[in-house]
Amino acid sequence: MSGHELWTMVFLTGTIQYSLESFSYLQQNGSMFFLPIVFALFTSPKISQTPFPPSVNKTVLLELINDARKKGCNCGDAHYGPAPALTWNDQLEKAAFLHSDDMFQKRYFSHTGSDGSGTGERIMNAGYNWRFFGENIALGYKTEKEVVDGWLSSPGHCKNIMNKNYKEMGVARVGDYWTQDFGVR
Repeated sequence: MSGHELWTMVFLTGTIQYSLESFSYLQQNGSMFFLPIVFALFTSPKISQTPFPPSVNKTVLLELINDARKKGCNCGDAHYGPAPALTWNDQLEKAAFLHSDDMFQKRYFSHTGSDGSGTGERIMNAGYNWRFFGENIALGYKTEKEVVDGWLSSPGHCKNIMNKNYKEMGVARVGDYWTQDFGVR
């Protein structure tokens, strides 16, 4: 999953980063920026009450991610110094699970849901009212260590992991479809 290019677009008050497998979106000062992909954001998000099964070892994932953040990391040509530890968020896990399940059930691999939803919309629909969010997806990895190693070896994914703006994360796996969602409120 390495070798994907990361595009950064700078607007008046914020930055949007997008690559094929890693996505970051910034809302500053109440302004919203939209990528060419249309996002339908709702003022009162639809929060599903459907329970979801735990699909990953949260403790192992937090240890692997926070170890990388604590040490700092080279993400392609850029070095990222140490970043604060992330905490687990069940709403981000739920958004990640629903997206992984959708990709698994419909056999596709994309940040855009089969219903056209974007990452921010899915996170809001899971009840997480974000100010800043990001997402990594992966396919084909069997363990938490393998997927984190894969993300860290890909510059775009690594940059999401090392982004100091994030405070929380949730990860889910369905089959061999993985989704990692990051956020800050």
